[in-house]
Amino acid sequence: MTLWQPDPALIRRPAYLSLADQFARAIHDGKLANGARLPTHRRLADDLKLSVQTVSRAYEELIRRGLIAGEPMHLEKLKQALGWLAENLPSSSALSFRPNMVFPRHRTVAVEWLKLCGLDASPQNISLTNGATAGMTVALMSVAPPGSTVATEAIGHHTLVPLARYLGFNLEGLPIDGNGLVPEALDEACRLSGIRAVFVQPSVINPTASLMDDSRREQIAAVARKHDIAIIENDVLGPLVEGRPPAVAAFAPERTLYVTSFTKITVPGLRIGYLAVPDRYVAAVANRHLVSNWMATPMVAEIATRWVNDGTAFELVNWQRGALRRRQEIAAEMLAGVDYRSHREGLHLWLELPGDRAEESFVAQARLRGVAIAPGTSFRIADTPWHPAVRISLGSTTEGELRSGLSVVAKLLLGDPEHLLLAI
Repeated sequence: MTLWQPDPALIRRPAYLSLADQFARAIHDGKLANGARLPTHRRLADDLKLSVQTVSRAYEELIRRGLIAGEPMHLEKLKQALGWLAENLPSSSALSFRPNMVFPRHRTVAVEWLKLCGLDASPQNISLTNGATAGMTVALMSVAPPGSTVATEAIGHHTLVPLARYLGFNLEGLPIDGNGLVPEALDEACRLSGIRAVFVQPSVINPTASLMDDSRREQIAAVARKHDIAIIENDVLGPLVEGRPPAVAAFAPERTLYVTSFTKITVPGLRIGYLAVPDRYVAAVANRHLVSNWMATPMVAEIATRWVNDGTAFELVNWQRGALRRRQEIAAEMLAGVDYRSHREGLHLWLELPGDRAEESFVAQARLRGVAIAPGTSFRIADTPWHPAVRISLGSTTEGELRSGLSVVAKLLLGDPEHLLLAI
């Protein structure tokens, strides 16, 4: 903790803005060094005789201005939750090996969260998982036995290719457009390839940051129903994407395995998620979850359930939504004139490179300048003609560092496309 403290005598109304201004001046004057750890919300509130909510709003204002990182609020929320858990941990969460002894209450709360995701589900049809990766793995194990074929977007989830190899099913990447998976391509693949399931990411989290409209979702559901195949819907952003269409699961509830989680929309350390499935897959999902994970971590589930109940989860979602919108605005400013795909609440953007640029060389040149970006081929599913591209994450860094990194990308796009020579 730094020795510098705000002066309570200088705080005026609105208190949160006055407090934020004091911090801003201290940062500008060098009284708060780069990397200094700010006081916790509770400690500063006690010191200044303010409410924790006022301090939280002041820190949020400093984050909005790009003066501090968002960790203080998130860490404080998690520390408070862990303190509460230490005093209120149910014996079943600490001592039971039986999922049905631990999770009935959590499943009931999950129903309420899934309503915010646009999904109606019964508690008996929900499994708690250790995040979305565990959820999608269990879902795929449940509907795609070894030797079967799963369809997905041609530019899709980066773990699907190795996961297909490990689980023994085949993966078929299908054409996409600006609206997501092309339903006619799915229909043809089902007729020709014996597809057992289709894996989709319709809500912004896909590599190209596209948001599938409701008509396309309904068409995908209709094709799946026509050929009696399962749908696995990966919706890890859940309610973060404001004004989005209903989930694909809403159009085909009898065949959709719906995956969501809290990791990307609240705190990365909250490794917990929900897998909602129709009756026909409940037993298969329960069995495969047992043999691959046994059960989700009960103490993490306790925190998620408390946060859903007391509103913290949605408060953090709202914070994340605002932070992502600001970062997308920064991207639009720093990449002005550059053609790329994004969504205002997306975690990344998709940038197709000019025709004379090699993907590998562009990524390497950015890395030499201290900027890490992902090559587009990491998300390539279909073995079809490819246009070089990169995916640029807008998180995991301060807003100032984001500006600097995007400036490097912009300069590389305008600079000489010559390949790097590697020293031997």
